[in-house]
Amino acid sequence: MGHLNGKTALITGASSGIGAHFAQLLARHGARVALAARRVERLTEAKAQIEAQGGTARIYGFDATGRDAPDALFDSLQADGFAPSILINAAGVSRPGRAERNTMDDFDETVGVNLRTPWRLAQLCAAHWIKTGEEGSIVNVSSMLARRVGPGVSIYCMTKAALSHLTAAQAREWAQYGIRVNALSPGYIETEINEGFWETPAGRQELNRLPRKRLGKPRDLDSAILFLTDPASGFVNGADIVVDDAQSWAI
Repeated sequence: MGHLNGKTALITGASSGIGAHFAQLLARHGARVALAARRVERLTEAKAQIEAQGGTARIYGFDATGRDAPDALFDSLQADGFAPSILINAAGVSRPGRAERNTMDDFDETVGVNLRTPWRLAQLCAAHWIKTGEEGSIVNVSSMLARRVGPGVSIYCMTKAALSHLTAAQAREWAQYGIRVNALSPGYIETEINEGFWETPAGRQELNRLPRKRLGKPRDLDSAILFLTDPASGFVNGADIVVDDAQSWAI
C-alpha cells in the first residue's frame, strides 16, 4: 500500500465496472485520482467513497464519444493542477450485432470510444510528459478478444486488436522518454453493464463453454493493474497482459 504516493491517475470510464474499481484501488494505494465519465452522479458517489477512506479524488464529466472531449478534459486537468502521471484508458463500448447488420453509427461510436479517445489521451499525456521530463505510465484496457474473435462483436474485436497494437507502437516510440505504455486484456468480467446477458440462454451457453464455467470479478484484475502502474515495473513496456482464466482458449 502507498506505492503510488505522489502520483496522479486519470481513469476514464470511472463511473462503473472496471474503471470504477480501478479508481478505488489506485486511490487506496496512494494515488490522487481523476474520475472521468459521462454519469457525473455516479462519479460523485465514487469520489465520496474515496475521500471517506482518506483518498483524494476529482470528478470530470467526460463523453468518450466526443471528438474534442479528450482535449477539453486534459485542459481541465491542467487547470486544476491534476495533470496525470498515470493514464488508465478504461472506457469502452460494444454494440453487439451480426457483422452484416452493424450500422455506421455502431462503427463510429465503437471506434471513437475504444480507439480514437485512448489514442488522443495517450498522445496528450505523452506530449506533456516529454515537455516536463516526467516518466509517465499508460495502461490501455484491451480484451482477450483482441486475439480471438467472438460472434456478434466484430467491430469491438477490431478496435481492441488495434488498441493492443497501438500500445506496442506507442511504447516503442516513447520508451526513449521514460514513458511506459502497456495493455491489460481481461477475459469475461462480470459488471453491471453485462450482468443481465449471463442470465439469457445465449449467455448461459457461452458461460458453459468456459474452462471453469465462471466469470471474473473486477478484483481479479487487481494484481495486474497494480503491477503495470507500479514505478518498480520500469522495465515492463509494450506488454499486453492477458488475465482471462484461460477463457480465450475456449472461444
